Amino acid sequence: MSTRSTVLYSALAAVALWTTGCGTDCQSACTKLYGTAPNCGDPSGDDPEAEGYIAGLIGAGQTREKMNRQCMNECENALDKPGDAGDYKPNEWTEKKSTVSLENDEMAALWMDCVEDQSCANLATGNYCKPVW
Repeated sequence: MSTRSTVLYSALAAVALWTTGCGTDCQSACTKLYGTAPNCGDPSGDDPEAEGYIAGLIGAGQTREKMNRQCMNECENALDKPGDAGDYKPNEWTEKKSTVSLENDEMAALWMDCVEDQSCANLATGNYCKPVW
């Protein structure tokens, strides 16, 4: 195979990966949190008294646009800062009252994967994938 063909195939592979994307990004994580049903932003179920009802992550006085914008800003700002996640483990249950902020790219990557992996029920409890605004 010639050098020219190798370069061409490598370039095509890079373009294919770039256009299809790999894994979760800020937009898909924030859409899962605050997007319309079947995402987590809206209530799930008709009866708040029924088992499995989830109130949705758009709280009183909030709008989908505001929550999505805040989520995107926090996530993208963290991605701009290189760093280590330290003991940040978003997939593990944490105290609801504990405060967590995304400080760097490694924390943001773990957080995005967590949001992708968790159910809306777990995200709604406030104990997984902190921060959920």
